[in-house]
Amino acid sequence: MTAPPARTARGRYLAGVGGLLAVTAVWGTTFPLVKDMTTRLPVVDLLAVRYLMSGALLLALRPRAVAAAAGRTWGTGAGLGAVYAGALVTQTYGLTLLPSPVSGFVTGSYVVMTPLLGLAWLRTRVTARTWAATALAVAGLAAFTLMAGGDGGAISPAGLALTVLSALLYAVHVVALSRWSRPEVAYVLAVAQIGTLALVFTAVAAPGGVALPSTPGDWAGLVYLATVAGALSFVTQTWAQAHIPAAPAAVVMSVEPLWATAFAVLLYHEPAGWSLLVGGACVLAATLLVSSPPEPGDAPPARPLVPARAAEDP
Repeated sequence: MTAPPARTARGRYLAGVGGLLAVTAVWGTTFPLVKDMTTRLPVVDLLAVRYLMSGALLLALRPRAVAAAAGRTWGTGAGLGAVYAGALVTQTYGLTLLPSPVSGFVTGSYVVMTPLLGLAWLRTRVTARTWAATALAVAGLAAFTLMAGGDGGAISPAGLALTVLSALLYAVHVVALSRWSRPEVAYVLAVAQIGTLALVFTAVAAPGGVALPSTPGDWAGLVYLATVAGALSFVTQTWAQAHIPAAPAAVVMSVEPLWATAFAVLLYHEPAGWSLLVGGACVLAATLLVSSPPEPGDAPPARPLVPARAAEDP
């Protein structure tokens, strides 16, 4: 006896939410690790080697699935990877011109841009519950960043423009991924995105030579970044967004700063102020609001990436 379609859809939606929460937890663990490693390795070099290793791992694990993928899937994945690379680059350069709290808050504004972009681009109806969750997520991000203190400093118009562009590109990535990802092509889409990131950052790093880790500890950190925080996280996010509309997905991903702060408090004994409690409560409440599947008809059916036969996993 098969489960009713509505129950099956609900289960997949909840599994997608759980997958995204797991990914944000992994992302949260990378903040102190990357911060430490970039004191010894150039950022671009670290990113290049990380994504080269991630792509090689995914290719080795499922070579038949990758080889059998349709060209349109590769093209879509490459486009998604290019958008994500653009977001990373503009965010990084913007961060050099802005105070960290301002950069964090402006980058987090993709949570608001995502439903607006989905509404304008895909004509996706955004429920009142999702708008309420979005507002709560923004309040939580404000508590984590602007209200938590920081290094202060003047606001650079160029830095602000770059960071707003970064947030917009992140929103485009979230909306496009929810639009075009399918469970049967999620793996190949992840490979294509990672491959594009590897090509972009290797091209940037290559002229000066790509630096490699020089200690066992840094190699261990790089392996973690490439496998768990790279290959596994990309596959999980791509699969999860096949089951969740873009706006709720963005809200769930706003939990990332909470994980990062929690790990910093638990592992590095950093102080936990009121901003952590207020911000955490807002973000968790937002996540709970979007943890239930939307009503039928909230999102239009997406165009398939490839014909059904080509999408089958060999």
